[in-house]
Amino acid sequence: MTKEIGIINQEQLSRNSTEDQIGQLINKVRTRELPIGLLVELLSERHPVYMERPSYQMDRIRGYAMASFLELGLPNTAMKYILDELQNGRIAYRVAAAARALRGTKSPNVQYISFLFQALRNIRYHDDSMDLNEFKPSWPLQRPSSAKREILLTFQWLRGYAKGALPELTQFLTNTYDFDPETRELIQETINIIEADDRKLDLSCCEIEAEKSGFSYNWLRRVRNVERIGNIEVENENGEIKTLANIIDSKPTVVAFFYTRCMNPKKCTLTINKMGQLQQKLQDSNLLDKVNLLAFTYDPSFDTPAKMRVFGKNRGVKFGPNIHMLRTRSEDFKVLSDFFQLGVNHVSSTVNQHRLELYVLNQNGYISYSYTRLQWDVEKVLGDVTRMVKSGSGSSWISSVVSSLQQAGVPLLLAFFPKCPICWAVYLSAFGISSLQSIPYSPWLIPVLMVAMFINLFILFKKSKVRNGLIPFWISLAGAFLVLGPGYLLSNQATSIAGVILIFLGACLNSLSFKHWTKSVHFISSLGKVSTVFTGSKNY
Repeated sequence: MTKEIGIINQEQLSRNSTEDQIGQLINKVRTRELPIGLLVELLSERHPVYMERPSYQMDRIRGYAMASFLELGLPNTAMKYILDELQNGRIAYRVAAAARALRGTKSPNVQYISFLFQALRNIRYHDDSMDLNEFKPSWPLQRPSSAKREILLTFQWLRGYAKGALPELTQFLTNTYDFDPETRELIQETINIIEADDRKLDLSCCEIEAEKSGFSYNWLRRVRNVERIGNIEVENENGEIKTLANIIDSKPTVVAFFYTRCMNPKKCTLTINKMGQLQQKLQDSNLLDKVNLLAFTYDPSFDTPAKMRVFGKNRGVKFGPNIHMLRTRSEDFKVLSDFFQLGVNHVSSTVNQHRLELYVLNQNGYISYSYTRLQWDVEKVLGDVTRMVKSGSGSSWISSVVSSLQQAGVPLLLAFFPKCPICWAVYLSAFGISSLQSIPYSPWLIPVLMVAMFINLFILFKKSKVRNGLIPFWISLAGAFLVLGPGYLLSNQATSIAGVILIFLGACLNSLSFKHWTKSVHFISSLGKVSTVFTGSKNY
């Protein structure tokens, strides 16, 4: 089906959107016709526009979106993407865009220096000329720039905050191999600007919010249990096939992600190198037999057991009973991806982009720590695992109880606490429990009911990103509205029962496994596609 090349809105963005349509949409954000949040969404590797999209288009879209933050201002929600690109990126266009975007933040920070120097090292031999002011500029470029130039301009923007960078910048002046005369002239200009800033500045390190990739024991985020996908069959580096549950076997587990065709040494190669270092440190601490170290491939159709084994062995991993590189069946990878909310997308049969990802599961299979985007520290992960082994499963038991109460206790509480004396008989009759009709009415049940409803809705909303999205929340919200609105205020019993049914439905949808939820969504989507055949409607 051909499609007109016209400006679309954010609701119409999909894998079928053309590159030009997306560029026009970004331009509308640049002119403030559309909200800046659209650009932040485009930075996510999981965005549907990147499905089956060539890498060169993906680079242009993400880079142009990042460069837009110079004029629009860099929101805190986008900072993690910018720092990730500076620390790990090797595509000149995107690194240049990230350096430019950093100048859109509210205030300079001395910690940006290390990210800028890392970016210079990453693209030292990969720089290129580009124009970040237009989505598809014509050649010759009217306002050419480069990654090195954008990084140096960001050093200039830091001014006095970059005084700690002066020694290394000064050394660049004599480096004729990596920096041409024009770039060395810009370096000297940068040094002069930094030295000229005689303000009294607080140069103590201020923590960068986006740098805290790990999170510890936030009970609202520790509700994903690997048992939900434990029946997935995985194949290890020796070709042995087991279920994921059998491999994890109630041990603390470190889960990393990689693929053997990755061309960025700062990502997959370094990740597996660090897994080897972590393995050695666990062995030195006599903890290795108490912990699983697992590395899943993003590319299960290509990464055979033999390829995974060679890749790991060459990078310092010593395979054993609880140290494995794994692949799922291709059709099961999406279930794994949805469970961990992986930042990865594919084109044809290979990965077109991915982020750094490492997760630490506790003994009960809950995600206790995650490290994404920025480089994770081996010593810190070792500390996480050590505490987990020594502390046992007490805190995990609490999370399990809280999760169980939310999924079972709250909906039952909502179902069996009516709002008026007459409703007791109606509700209990509807659920086939006529023997409880004699329960007296207690006015204090009204605030209890309302509080329970709000707690249920709050938890459903908070867990939407790690469970089954916002659909269960909206269904339960509609049910609560019916119960507390027409049901209670207007004493409409039929509406009350409908509301309770919706609350139950929302809880049930929220508790579906990722595999069954995904199948349900695909089924509903297929029905929508079938309907378009009969209605003639088009989805852009």
